[in-house]
Amino acid sequence: MSEPIATAAAAHHRRLFFLCLLRLLVPRVKANIEVRESNAILTITLSRPERHNILDLETRKEILRVLESHESRREIRCLLLTARGDAFSAGADIRYLLSLDNKTSRKYARFVRSFLTYVESYPKPVVGAVNGTAVGGGLELLLVLDIVVASSEARFGQTELNVGLIPGGGGSQRLPRLIGVRKAKEMIYTGGLLSAEEALRLGLVNIVVEKERLMEEALSVCERVKSKSPMALKLAKRAINSALSMSLQDGLAFKSELYSKILSSRDAKEGLRAFLEKRQPQYIGDGIG
Repeated sequence: MSEPIATAAAAHHRRLFFLCLLRLLVPRVKANIEVRESNAILTITLSRPERHNILDLETRKEILRVLESHESRREIRCLLLTARGDAFSAGADIRYLLSLDNKTSRKYARFVRSFLTYVESYPKPVVGAVNGTAVGGGLELLLVLDIVVASSEARFGQTELNVGLIPGGGGSQRLPRLIGVRKAKEMIYTGGLLSAEEALRLGLVNIVVEKERLMEEALSVCERVKSKSPMALKLAKRAINSALSMSLQDGLAFKSELYSKILSSRDAKEGLRAFLEKRQPQYIGDGIG
């Protein structure tokens, strides 16, 4: 097995390990989210606006349970994550963090890392619709999504240093890769907030619209995404994500392996025929692992 393929295989095994770990740690409890399925789009809404949609343990566990239960469902082509109220999410539950000791702190840190790794490597596209402020762990959740649409009123901050902490869910690693080291240091060191327009300029979000058009635009993105081959989306996501942890040459070799797989897939044949026949393709999603 070549080195890039072995690296990708190791990453896949790590994802399975994280999923197994999460299944062991996470009871199936009800938290404050809403789930709606419509037209092949699954919408998960953080629904505790009175507490700024904090991502406490119960909320993270419920998100995980929903994602797990829909991971292999072919009829779901795209996920949309949004929130009610004026805040997308204020991040972790500060009161819970105060209760942690050395042992429980380690367990909690492992859980947060595993949760975000699972969301980041989810085989279906995940779109975020940011209605308001996203700070701390709320921003870290956005960092692992595929595409982010923001309201013009949204604000973004990696604010943990304001309360004597450092980013606990990968913000210190993912944020510099996304917006550059110097700007990430500024955001983390000062704990300040970015406007939606500045977040767009830096590449932290993809699209900014007026608040009343947020869900319309986010659903439009989902519609465009879900019209593509599920298998192509899955492999494209895997290839792009791997680029962050591989050298260029290893990434190119890994991409070639994925490309050779999809060339022989039913979805690829359908897409090519549909193009030649000037019709819309009817993708079904091949069972490529």
